[in-house]
Amino acid sequence: MKIESTSQLASIIRSQIDSMRKANKAPHTSSIGSKKETVKTKKISSPPKKDLGHLIVQRVAGIPLEDPHRRRKAFRAFLESVLLDELGEGLIADPRFFRMVEDIQNQMQADQELAPIIDQAIDLLLVPSST
Repeated sequence: MKIESTSQLASIIRSQIDSMRKANKAPHTSSIGSKKETVKTKKISSPPKKDLGHLIVQRVAGIPLEDPHRRRKAFRAFLESVLLDELGEGLIADPRFFRMVEDIQNQMQADQELAPIIDQAIDLLLVPSST
């Protein structure tokens, strides 16, 4: 059950990203024409990505135990990692990315339906690893 809450949160994040991508593409597509005229774009392959779970564990492990904002920082590390994995690691060089992450985190944590899922995910993130 606990793993499902993290997966559910990741799924929600990915769903939101897909929605944003579709919304951004909408003005550029035509509603005129048949389905046969629809052009599909190929996904450009990229080099293999690091294991997302391992990356998140490493980032969370770097947060000092005595940090009073450790829970928030752990979720932020999770959120940043998932977003970079989905949108591309090149965004790490863009200062606007970090503002976007802050906005997303604030909105997600303010959502009463997501709050318990986020708390469960944070609990999982902060469980000491056996490695």
